[in-house]
Amino acid sequence: MSHLARRLELLKIPSVRRVVLSCLLANIGAGMILLAMSWTVVGQQASVSALAWLMTCYWIPSLIFAPAIGAWVDRYDRRYVVMITKAVRIVVLLVAAAIYARYPGVPALLVLGFCMGTCAALYTPALLAMVRDLVPAKHLLDANAAVDVAFEIGFIIGMPVSGALLMLAPLPVVLVVTAGIFGLALMCLIGVRLGDDAGISPTRDVTRHAAFVQGLRYLLSHRRLLLMYSVQALMYVTLMTTSILLAPFAKVVLNLSAGEFGAIEAALSLGVVVGASILPASAQRWGYGPALVMATLAMTICFALFAMAESFVSALLLYFLIGGGLATWPVVTTAAQELTDPAMQGRVQAAGNAASSVLILATYLLLGAAAPYISIRWSYVSVMAFSATACLMACWIYFVSPDRAERPDP
Repeated sequence: MSHLARRLELLKIPSVRRVVLSCLLANIGAGMILLAMSWTVVGQQASVSALAWLMTCYWIPSLIFAPAIGAWVDRYDRRYVVMITKAVRIVVLLVAAAIYARYPGVPALLVLGFCMGTCAALYTPALLAMVRDLVPAKHLLDANAAVDVAFEIGFIIGMPVSGALLMLAPLPVVLVVTAGIFGLALMCLIGVRLGDDAGISPTRDVTRHAAFVQGLRYLLSHRRLLLMYSVQALMYVTLMTTSILLAPFAKVVLNLSAGEFGAIEAALSLGVVVGASILPASAQRWGYGPALVMATLAMTICFALFAMAESFVSALLLYFLIGGGLATWPVVTTAAQELTDPAMQGRVQAAGNAASSVLILATYLLLGAAAPYISIRWSYVSVMAFSATACLMACWIYFVSPDRAERPDP
């Protein structure tokens, strides 16, 4: 059975189908919010530093609340954790729309970014753990790839829609529409059923801090697992850094409109969708190593070429190719999950996300501080460095030191 056929077979399972549809709708909303906030901030202060502050507010919660997040994900029904985050986003967006209508400005967007980042900090590890609870281990890569495709299709739809809405209506209207989309995403999760052992873990009598330490120690005790989560973190940092660089690059260097900026973001997501149809199948046929190395190497080259782009068409094409490289996400996530005990998934993922957040925040602060002294083109050296480092780590894991040790006990 082909990779596509296996993925379609998974979608015949009602709970999997509901989760994938919910992810699609949620990321339509996430794409709309990301573009709306980014373009509004850049419109008021056209600089990398202004956008870096916005994204810093978005990522700080992943670091601040990391000890609690891992414990909650492993302690409670992951389905309800995901549903609560969606419900909170709806309330936050409606309140933010009312506040921004009265007090428009960057400070209101910074607060919105912090609130949405708090929801995302809990949502991401809970969703990854929930997907693992939905399917047998042999279908995990297919399930992760299906969710990733749903995420990216959501961005493909959400980015241009948000760009079009911003040209027709004020930001509060976009926020209200997005709240409605998150409401639909929440409704899709009603009736989802997880496995009989889902959510069962030994963390009920453990403090949040102790649970976080458990996840960190578990991660540090296994070199291969640590390196795999490091590659995952670098891919995440590459994606998030790319997001803050594109808006000022599109506006200042290429002189593009909000719609054209959204089209480039959509091209990135379309590249991920196409890549997610190719890379997981390649990984299953030839192994995770070759797929990860080739994708990260190609992405490094494309970032170098994008930094020299002079036109909308070339930027569109290169971001599509970069998106194809970022489709390594389900591959590296599945490889990391296969090395992690299910009962430790939430804590380990939260520890990994906290490390990613530290690196993301450090990158944003560095880019913000360096913005007055270097051009936006040279800022792309940062993402080239991240993807190149991920390539070298993948080479080490699979070709230099291919340790196939089993996962450690929790």
